[in-house]
Amino acid sequence: MKILPVISPKGGEGKSTFAAYLAGFLADAGLRTLLIDGDYSQPTASSIYSLNYEAPAGLYELLMQMVPEPAQAISHSSITNLDVIISNDPDEMLPTAMLHAPDGRLRLRNVLQHPAFAQYDTIIVDSKGATGVMVELTLLSATGRAMGIVKPVLPDVREFLRGSIRMLTRLQPFENYGICLPEIAILVNCIENTILDRVSLAELTAIVTNKRYDTSSLGKRDVYHLLNTRIDSLDIYKLGHVKAQPVHRLECKTNRKSPAAAETMHSLASELFPEWRIQFDALLESLGGNV
Repeated sequence: MKILPVISPKGGEGKSTFAAYLAGFLADAGLRTLLIDGDYSQPTASSIYSLNYEAPAGLYELLMQMVPEPAQAISHSSITNLDVIISNDPDEMLPTAMLHAPDGRLRLRNVLQHPAFAQYDTIIVDSKGATGVMVELTLLSATGRAMGIVKPVLPDVREFLRGSIRMLTRLQPFENYGICLPEIAILVNCIENTILDRVSLAELTAIVTNKRYDTSSLGKRDVYHLLNTRIDSLDIYKLGHVKAQPVHRLECKTNRKSPAAAETMHSLASELFPEWRIQFDALLESLGGNV
């Protein structure tokens, strides 16, 4: 089972949208997938797709240990192979509870060890666009890497790099318990064909490639990996919300220079989960896209 947290420095970066789109692509590729909506105040990820069955509980009850069986918090989406744990904490009580619980930052990681979750090949965990205990417990649930989403705006990028290093530094003591902190794979979203965006992207590439960030507190490890997949600023990525569908189903081919949405999601899934590339290729071919 692979657990991929999705984080961003602030709201509006596209984190929840692409967590949901990625989960939908994985499900259509035949992988049993669970999407956990951890954005407790703005539950976008669990609102994109309609539900065939809405569980009586959600993330709040799961983390507060109010359900005897985790299955009571698992809803079934209208997409085959895709289940959802909805966000249901509008009063934002979870951050305080998890901050003061002795095992708060480990609560999600521990919950996901329950046999109820062994049925899934992948678990995508959306988080709030911010820093804090809820994002930290999301990061600690990772099985290898997390995905960070940023727009090509240099001040935001620099704050994301600084903020995520601060978070990982706070979480470093958990390595004493055998927990490996995740590498953060950066996905650049909403790229426009402008000189400003090209300059920003080049600067971000230089920062990550040349490791122009201070990791002395983390033992000078590699913290970031810049994904080759990029998301162009296109209306097609908004259409998934309107149609309540994964975006790869809505655009398989295009006449424009930038790749079709299905090809972009195939590229993203292949980078993040190369072990399932054969399934991803088969899905794209069935859609009529170019592998």
